[in-house]
Amino acid sequence: MQATRRQLTGDRARYRAGDLTRYLARRFAWQMLGGAIGLALVLLVYSLLNIVAEGLPAWLVAVATVAAAIGLGLVPGARELEVTAARALLDVDDELVVPARPRAAHRLRTAAWVAGHLASGLLVAAGLFAGIPMAVLIGAEAVAGEALRSGDSFYTGLPLPTGPVSLALRLVLCAALALLALIATWPLGAAAAALAGRVLGPTPHDRMETALARARREAEHTRLARELHDGIGHALTVVSVQAAAGRRVVAVNPDAAADALAAIEETARSALAELDQLLAVLRDDADDDAPVALTPALDDVVSAHRRAGLDLSAHLDLPAGLPALLGRTVQRIVTEALTNAHRHGAPGPVLLTVGHGGDEVRIEVVNPVRPGSRPGRRSTGGRGLSGIRERVALFGGTVHAGPDGDRWTFRATLPCAPRAAAGADRKDPDA
Repeated sequence: MQATRRQLTGDRARYRAGDLTRYLARRFAWQMLGGAIGLALVLLVYSLLNIVAEGLPAWLVAVATVAAAIGLGLVPGARELEVTAARALLDVDDELVVPARPRAAHRLRTAAWVAGHLASGLLVAAGLFAGIPMAVLIGAEAVAGEALRSGDSFYTGLPLPTGPVSLALRLVLCAALALLALIATWPLGAAAAALAGRVLGPTPHDRMETALARARREAEHTRLARELHDGIGHALTVVSVQAAAGRRVVAVNPDAAADALAAIEETARSALAELDQLLAVLRDDADDDAPVALTPALDDVVSAHRRAGLDLSAHLDLPAGLPALLGRTVQRIVTEALTNAHRHGAPGPVLLTVGHGGDEVRIEVVNPVRPGSRPGRRSTGGRGLSGIRERVALFGGTVHAGPDGDRWTFRATLPCAPRAAAGADRKDPDA
């Protein structure tokens, strides 16, 4: 058992050591990439400046190199390359973005990141290929003394140690310099990984666009849920009522059972057509401005509920030239209100009134309240009423629903113009 535990501990240690090695190797590769590009840029700038004028001061060469690095960050495609390198080599977990239409903030951040990448790479490369060899040379010169200096073209010019203490101090400093150059990749890589999300991540404008896109998707989901509830949910309610009625009378009254089956067939066919229309809307194949034959549509809704056993009286008086979107909304509201009356109301007469006056359409449904139910609440907590409120709110209308004595009264008022006409021009009013 102890041997097994030691083996597992050793395996975990080797696993962690392997992960750390790969981790450092990727960051070192990222810095070497910046160092290679930076060195090529320094040589190019230095060569071009020497062509223009020789003997230019070092500070001018440095300023020109920094400007060239910033310009390199403004080249199209630079951000894509830097984002890919940061994800693959720096193990950045933060969100990095490559905008389809870069803004000034994106370009400035990319330029700053490219300049920092090149500077980090040059520092690490200088430490590895200049700092470590220089530390080794200084240490070897201190140990060898004049024997190494005589005729040596790599003579550093530093005074030799004067005793064992100064020699030991010189060797310790050389070792510290070499170690510092060797491990410089660690803090520089950690700093780059920490800053990548802030520099290459989304700007406030990007976050706003992301939030708006998420809101549009959520609105589309809400629209789909509402359409399914209003259309398919209503049909399933009618089908369940007819199926229950047919099951009870199939043995004693075959004709009534046949009528129930016919109603189920017709309702299912209408539901399939409704579902097909909904899918067409989701595919943007449906025409939102197509005229709606509202009176026949409402007659079909009333007839379906009457066949389902609802004692329904309807008075329909619709204005001419009702906008298509408003007409479909009126049909949805009537369907949902009657479905609620059928599902949650008590047996008894139900009165539907759809009329108009001035510049508004009025819908009213009055049905008995189920005995023993709590006033102001339905027996089941559906989302139909909230969906109606959302639809009516799009047109600037009002909704009232609640108990009135032993009756439940639903009233909705929708303006016909000008807000309804303006709303009809919207492609996605539910979104």
